[in-house]
Amino acid sequence: MKIQKIINDAYEQIYKIRHNLGHLYKFLIFVTPFLTVAFYFAFVFDYLPPEAAAKYGALTLAYFIPPAGKESIIPLMLTENSIGPPLPAWVVGSTIVIMDVISSAILAYNWWFAELIIFHVPFLDRGYKWLQRRAEKFKKKKLLTVSLLLFMIIPFQGTGGISTTIVARLLGVRAKKTVMIVFAGSMITTTLWILWWLGFLNFLKAIF
Repeated sequence: MKIQKIINDAYEQIYKIRHNLGHLYKFLIFVTPFLTVAFYFAFVFDYLPPEAAAKYGALTLAYFIPPAGKESIIPLMLTENSIGPPLPAWVVGSTIVIMDVISSAILAYNWWFAELIIFHVPFLDRGYKWLQRRAEKFKKKKLLTVSLLLFMIIPFQGTGGISTTIVARLLGVRAKKTVMIVFAGSMITTTLWILWWLGFLNFLKAIF
């Protein structure tokens, strides 16, 4: 009997540890993206001179306000204008990619939180269930990853890190894969926009 009690107590302790570790993991998953972007912003603000830092902060916030996007924010960041001096290309590129990836990670890895809110709002839960039913027929489609990547790359209104993540999660794409799609798409689009605005693509066109 004592041996059975010891085994039961050990099992209960292991269960409690696993349960607590599960909560800790969810907490770290939720907090890590915010801490990452906070440290990155602190580094950039310390690196940039005051007038450039003010421009950087304003345009970074504007990036999340429609209809602003890469096609408008990147040129404004790279040129001297009434807002401030031009920002270094590496700062512009890394900021756009990090903001896309962080926003995607927050949403993708905490999709349970979005669903918790949705299912407690009467009209939202009906709409969400309808979207899930509509998305079922696309889950087994071939080239789903490529389609989502193209959706992320094309710089149209309504496409971006957040919208791509929402579509991907509705289609049942795993969180890790969703974030990788957003990362790849953001890297491609951001790099092309920066090279184009700096004239590098025109330089290549003149050569060939």
